[in-house]
Amino acid sequence: MTNQHEVATAYIDEWGAIAPEVHRAAMGLREQAEKYARMTLRNEDAGHTLLAKASAIVTRALEDQPGGITNLSAYLFQTYKRLALDELEKEKSRERILANRAGEIAQTGRADSAELDQQILVEELRKRMDERTRQVFDLLVLGHTFEEIGLMLGKSSRAVRNNYYDHIDRLKKEIAY
Repeated sequence: MTNQHEVATAYIDEWGAIAPEVHRAAMGLREQAEKYARMTLRNEDAGHTLLAKASAIVTRALEDQPGGITNLSAYLFQTYKRLALDELEKEKSRERILANRAGEIAQTGRADSAELDQQILVEELRKRMDERTRQVFDLLVLGHTFEEIGLMLGKSSRAVRNNYYDHIDRLKKEIAY
């Protein structure tokens, strides 16, 4: 979301258009959203991203249902909580898969510890990624190219690639000894 305290006109965020009244409601919910993100996701940055995404979703809902949303702040926060819980479920699923994989390796004894260490390292790095970088990473792992990902996200492949590698470089510096 923008760092401005007041937004007079709609603006475009990475998730789509944000109406001024939705932006004001999001700014009013920011502290509550940060607290919720710390409690559920243990990641304030992901919470900020999800609040921006929820703001874009609510802006579209306002356009689709004029007069249908009577309590904008409550509707926005419910949308935000739903997104946060979806993200939490994805994280738990990944952890279960990793734990199952570790269990399979322990039972069969067929995998060297370097492979397991690498899987754990990748999972730890994924946790430190912001939502957009994690999304691009997952799509790359599935075999998509930056060109395909750019089309999916409505951005140029060059912008997606540059943003992705910039964030990966920051992560490398963050975890460097």
